[in-house]
Amino acid sequence: MFQPFVSFLYSKVSKLTRPKKLSVTLLVKKQWILPLLLLLSVSACAHKTPSVPFQPLPEGPLSLVVNVDGLRCCNGVLRLAVYNDADYWLSNTDMVRGRLGFILGESQTFEIHGLPAGKYAVAVFQDNDSDNKLDRWLGILPKEPYGFSNNVGKYGPVSFNQAAFELTEDKTISIQLNSL
Repeated sequence: MFQPFVSFLYSKVSKLTRPKKLSVTLLVKKQWILPLLLLLSVSACAHKTPSVPFQPLPEGPLSLVVNVDGLRCCNGVLRLAVYNDADYWLSNTDMVRGRLGFILGESQTFEIHGLPAGKYAVAVFQDNDSDNKLDRWLGILPKEPYGFSNNVGKYGPVSFNQAAFELTEDKTISIQLNSL
């Protein structure tokens, strides 16, 4: 699907870097072009667009209490998001409920009311610098404490199904934050 785009982009970039004389610097630069294009094409494929637009969740009779442990006291804010659809998992805007709280100790409790019965997953992180995003080392490894429902994801990415649980009655869950 992206092959024509990659070929087109490579041809444009190679024309810009094509010298009259071949140099070692140019060879080093050209070695980075193809991996960069491959990375761009793979990352473009990795983002899937949901087939159904996001729909707000109707009010329901159930409550979810989330106890978060392992906070680094007392800087930043704690950001919590509740999802009910794998297509929107870890989206910045399409969670069904979200909470924000100032960190006052090593643990914190959030109460989320008005949820209908269903399958949910929770993601939470401590935003130490209050920049509204999870900071990462080299764009990969989280710098800030993070966690998921079912306490999964300590050593790698988490799918919605790994973190998901059924909510059929009022429920309390605990999440232990992970730090690298």
